[in-house]
Amino acid sequence: MTSNQVGKSSLQVVEILFSPLLTLDELGSLGQIAITYSVKENGCSHSPSCRQRGKRAAEPTTTSLKEFRGHRHHERMCRTCGGADLPALKPEEIASVEELAPLLPPRLEAAQRRAETERVVVARVRAADALDERARAILDGWEWRLAEERQRAEGRSADVLSVATGCYEDGTCTAEADVSFDPHTLKVDFRCRANPMHGRLAWKDDETYEIWKHWDEAKYDTLALITSLIAEDDPCWSEVYGTRANDWRSVTVALRVFDEANPQPMDLGLNVRCGLCGRRMALYERESRADVPSAYACGHRHPDGRFHREEKADVHLVVDRALLNALNGRFSWVAAPELAPAPAALVAYADYLTAKIATYDAHIGAAKADAVLSRQHTDQLARLEQVGMIQEHGVFAVAGLDALVREPSRGRPARDDGVFTDLGRALLVDRVVCYRDGIKVFTHLDDGTALYRRLYAEDLREEIREARIRLQMLEDELTELEETPAGPPDSS
Repeated sequence: MTSNQVGKSSLQVVEILFSPLLTLDELGSLGQIAITYSVKENGCSHSPSCRQRGKRAAEPTTTSLKEFRGHRHHERMCRTCGGADLPALKPEEIASVEELAPLLPPRLEAAQRRAETERVVVARVRAADALDERARAILDGWEWRLAEERQRAEGRSADVLSVATGCYEDGTCTAEADVSFDPHTLKVDFRCRANPMHGRLAWKDDETYEIWKHWDEAKYDTLALITSLIAEDDPCWSEVYGTRANDWRSVTVALRVFDEANPQPMDLGLNVRCGLCGRRMALYERESRADVPSAYACGHRHPDGRFHREEKADVHLVVDRALLNALNGRFSWVAAPELAPAPAALVAYADYLTAKIATYDAHIGAAKADAVLSRQHTDQLARLEQVGMIQEHGVFAVAGLDALVREPSRGRPARDDGVFTDLGRALLVDRVVCYRDGIKVFTHLDDGTALYRRLYAEDLREEIREARIRLQMLEDELTELEETPAGPPDSS
């Protein structure tokens, strides 16, 4: 019977069996009921006789209710036909369904309350985000947005607001700073108490670029200052982002203390260094719909007043070419045991990542929307998953290097880029040094390294062994030729 062809009681039976508010354990033996259904391309399930099924739906399938729910088809069922055909239930099955019926009303009511709470939270966050965006427009000085804000500012008190924050000039200044905001002109100003020139970068044509607006601590303190005025009596921003600046400080301090107390046991990332200051260059992946490509950057302003960044694609192209040159066709070298991390190191690294992720989760609070912290957290989760895969499948399989050993032709593409994975590069490369005028790559397989000497000596010994075998074969052939008496010439 289909759910649109039965009486009221049967419709209630269908609703109970397919209800997402019941678990498989609660359904018990009812999970073995055989049902027939068909799934459309959009994932919606239908009765085979449903007019809404369409021509592109899959062929009807008969399976157990347990498996049907296991594929989550009960969450996307056709409202016209009920989603599937049910057989006539036995009296004991109907009795079991009736026992489950009282469980649904309170659960449905609780689900509706949760949904309403979620709607309220979403509306509050949406309103807070709108205020936050207005504050960011004021902070960034977007003229096309300031005209509207100036109209809103008419009639407000002209008293200048201020807040204390921190200076982060070149990552070394630890002095306090003051941020002021003029509610009438919408101008924002930053002054480091140690050096009033901090937070500004001289630009071309005697222009000054205010880099302090990109420092997280100063930025969040300033946004809180601005929204305290433009939010007026709306409490949504303070409810959502009111503790963001303090939460950012809290999680930043907690992560710094964690790093000082727990040295990172290993690193599975490519070691890219700035050739100007020697700092490790962090990888900034391209954000969705962003025009700026992924790049490595050290985040340090150098004596020439410029920062240093190299596009990820350019760095990896140079790295791949350097590795191909170092290997020179000897792709068996990429699976050398010395390149694999020790099992104990992987265990220690997994524990380190787990503890650091827990530290982040415990302190992040309202700062979870911070792009940098969120990206670092995502990277750590991905790295922890990668460590688990390495422990299960082996580092060379995860890095794709075993494929090069099995099929050396993979290492001879039409172009020199795209041969190695990110993990493969990290395993094979000691360091990459980026200068203004070029990139230098130092691999573990370069001439003169201990690994090169061992692998090359092993190859030479193998070549000598093969040469001796070949020489012995030639000597045996020569001996046989000399010891065999000559016969008459072939008359044919």
